[in-house]
Amino acid sequence: MIHLLAITAALNLPTSEYQSVPVPVPVAKYCSKLVGIPYASDNFTQEEWERFTDCVYMKMDEQRK
Repeated sequence: MIHLLAITAALNLPTSEYQSVPVPVPVAKYCSKLVGIPYASDNFTQEEWERFTDCVYMKMDEQRK
């Protein structure tokens, strides 16, 4: 389940360069906590999902630099 959430988040990122890179667990945990959803949960609203993927996108971009 944890890997599914991370892979799904990576596939929904708008930049294709991130689509082949798995989301590290610490990034997924950080963004889950920031958004206020349980880590690896599938119980969230569309707004929470969008905030989560935005967070993942920003954190992955920070790590790349």
